[in-house]
Amino acid sequence: MLKTPGPAMLILYVHLFCGLALSTKQTNLISSKNSVSQGSPAVLNNKIPFGLKTSRTSDVVDYLMSNASMTTRKTSITTNKPSRHIQFLDTDPGKWLYWSLNYAALPIISAICVFSNIVNISIFLKVGLRDGASVIFLGLSFSDMFYCCIKLVHAVLRSLESVMYQYPFVRLSHLGFILGYYARMFFDISVLITVFAGVQKCACVATPLTFRKFFTFRRSLTTIVLMYVCPLIYYLPQFTNSFLWARVDPQFNRTRLMVRHVNLDLAWVLFSMNKAVNRISIPFVAETVLIFCVAIMTHKLRQAAATRYSMTSTSVQEKQSASVGKGDTGSKLSAKELRVIRSVNIICLIFIVGTAPRCIIEGCDLALDEFGDHMKLYYFLSSIQELIIHLSIAANILVYYMFNAKYRESFREIFSGCHTATKSGDD
Repeated sequence: MLKTPGPAMLILYVHLFCGLALSTKQTNLISSKNSVSQGSPAVLNNKIPFGLKTSRTSDVVDYLMSNASMTTRKTSITTNKPSRHIQFLDTDPGKWLYWSLNYAALPIISAICVFSNIVNISIFLKVGLRDGASVIFLGLSFSDMFYCCIKLVHAVLRSLESVMYQYPFVRLSHLGFILGYYARMFFDISVLITVFAGVQKCACVATPLTFRKFFTFRRSLTTIVLMYVCPLIYYLPQFTNSFLWARVDPQFNRTRLMVRHVNLDLAWVLFSMNKAVNRISIPFVAETVLIFCVAIMTHKLRQAAATRYSMTSTSVQEKQSASVGKGDTGSKLSAKELRVIRSVNIICLIFIVGTAPRCIIEGCDLALDEFGDHMKLYYFLSSIQELIIHLSIAANILVYYMFNAKYRESFREIFSGCHTATKSGDD
């Protein structure tokens, strides 16, 4: 009898089907991969941008480790032609700017993001999870913290790799490559949670009577848990297909722990699918949905502000309520609910501003194949957009502090207590 395929095989089939359907250049990628894997070492030793000490070995994983488009990279490598680039990026100021972004600014802002999200998590747990909004903010803080923590470790590994490239037993850039999968997973989780928060509050503002009691604490908690579980299942083939394996590094002729793929063909399909879905489709869809939600919430909040301003009777002022969508439902939202909606609206707006450069860069990369072979410009702009994403994550703590009274009170208690303890210790 034929056995019904298990869940793992079904996930693998879905990955293969989506990767083949979304990659319009799959045939060229496979042929280029074969030429690279069978090519001579002279062709394969291609220096990466900005004079880093890392060079490409005969293993195909070194080409999968780049954030750039595989198609153009394979073409430039197999034809042994140098890529064109902006001359400024080869000058000393250009190199200094690139290294300052990747080895100074990004590690510092990543550490700040990790610290701020640890503060967020501790405060939300201290205040207690009493409603759906607190669950959403806690889930977002966890995903942002893990993402920034992995990015911080990745930046440290890159710095160590540039200083002592051939000495560690573990190939640090390969370890960073594996960690990159987990970073992308947590970034996707943050995207999903932000979209859910925007859609939830947009629905509550637009039609309060319909959705006000629909998004309960239990449903919000279940949704957040699913938003962690589903990306984990989605990334399982990538996690299980790549691992560190002791083998000979042909560049230095010594045994080191380096990345090895269980199935190279599957690795190429997963890479193409990840680029098409996770780096292009999901961010564009999230941006579109959140722009729509922010527009509706901003319009409704302005109506609520105008209504509250026009109400001059004392009895109405004591209720501290605002009519939102009064023409449609006649329902009212409390001042606390309006503050939560404002905070979600600002967080969504920060997310839109923070991820817009990523969408633009990835869209240009898809249309122009690495900006017309300007690979260094692509890497430089990618570093800038990564810095913008980290800045947007760090700004969330300011939103929580401004619009959440309990958060603000707990924040002051924590840091005033630390200040008092430090002062007494000095005495």
